[in-house]
Amino acid sequence: MREIRNIIIAFLTVSFLVCCNEEDFLEEEVFDFYSPDNSFTSPEQIDLAVVKLYQGVHETFIAGVVDTWALFYTTDIAYDCIDPTHQLNSWADRITPETGEVEFFWEESYKIIANANTVLSRIENVEYASPAEKNAKIAEAKFFRAYAYRALVIMYGGVPLSLEELQEPKRDFTRASKSDVLDQIVQDLTDAIAGLPDADAVTEDGRISKGAANHLLSEIYIMKGDYTKAIAAASAVIDNPSYQLMTDRYGSRVSEPGDVYWDLFQRGNVNRGSGNTETIWASQYEHLAPGGGRGDALARFLVPLYWQLKDNNGDNVFFGHSSQNGGRGIGWWAASDYMLNEVWVGASDDMRNSEFNIVRDVPVDNPDSEFFGQMMVESGAIKDFPDPYKRWWSALFAKSAPLGDFPDDVIDNPETGATNNGAASSFNDRYLMRLAETFLLRAEAHLLNGDTQSAADDINRVRARANANAITAGEVDIDFILDERARELFTEEFRLLTLMRMGNIVERVRTYNPMHNGQYASNPINDTQNLWPIPNSEILVNTEATLEQNPGY
Repeated sequence: MREIRNIIIAFLTVSFLVCCNEEDFLEEEVFDFYSPDNSFTSPEQIDLAVVKLYQGVHETFIAGVVDTWALFYTTDIAYDCIDPTHQLNSWADRITPETGEVEFFWEESYKIIANANTVLSRIENVEYASPAEKNAKIAEAKFFRAYAYRALVIMYGGVPLSLEELQEPKRDFTRASKSDVLDQIVQDLTDAIAGLPDADAVTEDGRISKGAANHLLSEIYIMKGDYTKAIAAASAVIDNPSYQLMTDRYGSRVSEPGDVYWDLFQRGNVNRGSGNTETIWASQYEHLAPGGGRGDALARFLVPLYWQLKDNNGDNVFFGHSSQNGGRGIGWWAASDYMLNEVWVGASDDMRNSEFNIVRDVPVDNPDSEFFGQMMVESGAIKDFPDPYKRWWSALFAKSAPLGDFPDDVIDNPETGATNNGAASSFNDRYLMRLAETFLLRAEAHLLNGDTQSAADDINRVRARANANAITAGEVDIDFILDERARELFTEEFRLLTLMRMGNIVERVRTYNPMHNGQYASNPINDTQNLWPIPNSEILVNTEATLEQNPGY
């Protein structure tokens, strides 16, 4: 979507040529750059500000470089595999009011809120061709305010509610209750649903529709304990014929070996414009395009440091990093044994665990190795990996990198697939909401509402597409739903937010994260750490009121 990709360029390069007399000049009106007085005066400028909200979500939750990955590796599905004491492996020691990631999500979420408030304030003075056009922009702004508050209330609990554009510094914020924050999110999403278009009326990939707001509203109603309304919100998406699970192969690599789940994550296949009816909302990225955004670095951090491996004779296993093996990964974090193995027990036919989607072994491609041409793990080329934390090898997830399909500019040798150092991203748009998750949200609401059969039915809709065996009502509990979310949504759902929302992050980290459960080291997570601390920097500058800290920090 060209408008989203070009926001910064469009916002910063506009200038006006002005001819005026001396008396007018003395009024000091600004015409040659944007200022608070002459910005947001036209529908075009309002839309640029709305697009900035999309960019804020992308750079906070998709392309935040180091900070973003705390949403994954601090949980049950993954861990930082560089060292037991690296980054946030030890919650008790490293997650403090001064931690960078703690400050990052707080600050970036409030930036989104501030930008949304500015749109909502300034739009009242802008003339639109129709009320519907104006209401659509108000709806987008309210959706993004709700989206940011959703992250804040899950991570930090009750937080200050800021619902107006601030014209001057404010130092007397106080925390609203969690209930009040959730009520505000519901109000914003309800308003957004009224003004947003239906999915089929959206003309640009990446723009939100009523479906995105209803999907998010379902999750918020689960948090509020109103399961009937959660079911209704999810059903508004599921029952909409515009949304369907993809069951047949499609898209850019349909002629290659693979399956429909693999197709979902290939470059060019994420957006609805590709024929993907499962997409509710996808964050946009355009490689090498001006204003195309920042790549997600997923391949850099999740793909193992395989290209530095040596075989049992001391020879390099691989000639270097390559397109077919995921590019230039550094193995900063890795899937846990729970994610790699436990959730797949008894699921040999599950498409999501196929050789296309989780690559557990690859051929040795260095001609100087005596194992050349043999499968690295199967042949025993490396009996003892050089590091017990799986940084050098665990598995390749097709979601994490465009395996065998990197852009031409990062390929150094098309014949061998050798890549340069730029092969460190998925180079892809990224799902923020997908219909499969809506089914799992509704299943969760049904379970909590006491209807295990309906919960099983929703889970089975997702499992049927994956060629997985159907489950019975008696098998459904929260742990099974979390297992199914891991199987379906690894690297898509922000797992940290899911576990914090459910209130079981402490239990799940202690049980499944190897840096906490004694497999590699004993890194404590405190009982009180279902919430992160309020950043100390925010408490210190809030000099005219008390911003209370969360217990245990």
